[in-house]
Amino acid sequence: MHSDNAREGISRRRFLRIGGGALTGAVLLGAAGRALAQTNSLQAEFDSAAGEYGVPEALLLAMGYSNTLWEMPSPENSAYKRGDLESRGAYGVMHLEQNPWRDTLGRAASLTGIPKDRLKSDRAANIRGATALLADIAGPNKPKNLDEWREEVAEYGDTDLYATTVFETLENGASRRISTGETLNLEAQNVEAPRIYEAQSRRTDYPRALWRPAAGGNYGNSSRERSYNIDKIVIHVAQGSYAGTVNYFQNPSAGVSAHYTVSRRGRIAQSVRHADIGYHAGHYPTNTRSIGIEHEGYVENSGSFTSAMYQASAKLSAYCCKRHRIRVDRRHIIGHHQVPGCSGPGGGASCHTDPGRYWDWDRYIRLVRRYRKRL
Repeated sequence: MHSDNAREGISRRRFLRIGGGALTGAVLLGAAGRALAQTNSLQAEFDSAAGEYGVPEALLLAMGYSNTLWEMPSPENSAYKRGDLESRGAYGVMHLEQNPWRDTLGRAASLTGIPKDRLKSDRAANIRGATALLADIAGPNKPKNLDEWREEVAEYGDTDLYATTVFETLENGASRRISTGETLNLEAQNVEAPRIYEAQSRRTDYPRALWRPAAGGNYGNSSRERSYNIDKIVIHVAQGSYAGTVNYFQNPSAGVSAHYTVSRRGRIAQSVRHADIGYHAGHYPTNTRSIGIEHEGYVENSGSFTSAMYQASAKLSAYCCKRHRIRVDRRHIIGHHQVPGCSGPGGGASCHTDPGRYWDWDRYIRLVRRYRKRL
């Protein structure tokens, strides 16, 4: 293979590594008058976008990994649905958003000329649109090194917590074989993950959690520990990232919240106090009697659920079980799909499928029982 076969933006070294099977042509984007290369290689798609817009490829890789583990969720699973805990309108590997309060998808479409529907469903387009957006946030004087991109990444994700997550990925590196069969590697970078100040004005119920309070209208003020018998824990999967989920609960327009969110690394954020009613189950009687625990990831992605997540979540559930005298069994620790009603689109028990077939219930309950005995 000769180097003059490589499309613009791919280095000879990477082009030779990718191989000729990765390049499958180009599609003209109508009035935009530009060609968007379609490839079978995710690495090549990141490389092309980074070269075109002058954004560090390592940064894009870290963002994609933090968002979806480099997988491309279907637009149907990402679409915004009002009042739905797991449907906040964050599309693709790069989580371009489209909902009533934020439209980074539309901004990416304006910058690139790529139609919104394509940005939602086409992986290369999604990466290119997100990279154009990040470059636009940075402006003409782009940061000179990775550490200086923190503010731009925080603005992209609409929260400092997102920048922390991305820079932790850069700091630690990442490697994964994705569902298409390709293996991606992000070498650990010489960066320092930003440390986020945590407000100390209110203590969390669970000592290992960070306090990330939900907006006031997203939960019900209550003294339910005196008025309701809290006898259930509801397990959710966020259909999104840890940072994005916590940020969603802090948006006054969301109308939803869970008490806790658990990350793949085992970090826990508390957004609603136990005394208050989280709007997480889609069924108010269940909300009044339960603790809702969200988990970073996607129900269709088996890689979402790590050992660190299982252990951290099980310790949290064990704490909740002891505090509220909840029995450790599958009648009292339930999945969102088991909630006996749903106010979301369509109604009925079929409204939700989380935590899905990849969630290991046997392992989880076994861990909760083990940790409960130690308390």
